[in-house]
Amino acid sequence: MPGGAEEWGSADYVRLTGRWEEIRAKLTSPGTERPPLDIFLRERRREFAIETGQIEGLYTLRRGITEQLITEGLDGVRSVHTFEGVDDATIQGLLADQEAALELVFAVVKQERPLSHSVLCEWHALLTRHQETVVGLTLEGCRVQVPFEEKGVYKIRPNNPRRPDGVIHEYCPPEQCRSEMDRLFSLYADIQKKNYPVEAEAAWLHHRFVAIHPFRDGNGRVSRLLMAYAYVLRGLPPPVIRAAEREAYIDALEAADGGNLRPFTEELADWATPTLRRAVRAAERALQGHQRINHPNGGVTNNGRYYPPRPEPGI
Repeated sequence: MPGGAEEWGSADYVRLTGRWEEIRAKLTSPGTERPPLDIFLRERRREFAIETGQIEGLYTLRRGITEQLITEGLDGVRSVHTFEGVDDATIQGLLADQEAALELVFAVVKQERPLSHSVLCEWHALLTRHQETVVGLTLEGCRVQVPFEEKGVYKIRPNNPRRPDGVIHEYCPPEQCRSEMDRLFSLYADIQKKNYPVEAEAAWLHHRFVAIHPFRDGNGRVSRLLMAYAYVLRGLPPPVIRAAEREAYIDALEAADGGNLRPFTEELADWATPTLRRAVRAAERALQGHQRINHPNGGVTNNGRYYPPRPEPGI
């Protein structure tokens, strides 16, 4: 971890964390109803699942569909909802797997399982279960789709990408992936003992994993699960990195490649703070007994019943 990272925490986020912990303790009382909070957190998990695949370019959902899926569940997605025309089975499988993988992160934390090769390979196998191909390069440098068979196992051949300027970005060689991952687990165990701000810890874990790139494909999705893991360990809702923020996200990661982790840490704080603020608001409403929840798609849940949005006149 870079020197001085102990001081990188966002004051606003620290304040919200204190309020979150205080109100969560009250919500554990027997008989306390939590619908506003539970629904909010469920929607954020769906949003995380949707956006992590969009960032990778696996699909691009049409306008308005994202809000519908966040509210009503991912089962309703169809090929026509994507600009690429991804077939029904594939888009449904990708989203279901990404949601299930995030749930697996919560399960790993609940079971107090430390990060390990087996944990990450489980995540990767689930994330890529419905991904049939990856992009490969021919000897002439042409991009082609090739079968993706290395699911849940570390890569057996180099996966070094060529940048737009023609420069090859080199990741860890296949024969060194396991030892480098051992080193990551060891370093992270030490970092956890030193009470760094959660955004610094999450940024470090995400970036160091991506720098190794141990899987043939799917490393970005696994890295965002690791980022989420750092937040879930502390009982905090993980931030959602949206496809619309991809440019800032990539810029922050490239700054980290150059030795400066702070921009990525600050970006995570900027993405995590609104989510935690809204979670606190939802928790406060739960304590106050509110039963009405307004959803991103314009629908409403009231007293446990969901009312979809009314169609606009003329539709």
